[in-house]
Amino acid sequence: MTADQLPLNKSGKIVEVTSSPLKINLMELGFLPGKYITLHHKAPAGGPMAFQMDETLLALRKNEAALIRIELL
Repeated sequence: MTADQLPLNKSGKIVEVTSSPLKINLMELGFLPGKYITLHHKAPAGGPMAFQMDETLLALRKNEAALIRIELL
């Protein structure tokens, strides 16, 4: 499963960040294997998604979230 498929208010553990030109950027933001994320907000019509990770709330576009493979908790 990828982060863009995560149900609202559910959590997942990051397994890997798929290889892409954005991989380094996502990892620099803290999306690292072993971290836990929770989907808090989802904009309508495929808009941005807000993920809680540790003490931080980060917004990603749907195509960026699709690069993060997770394991549902």
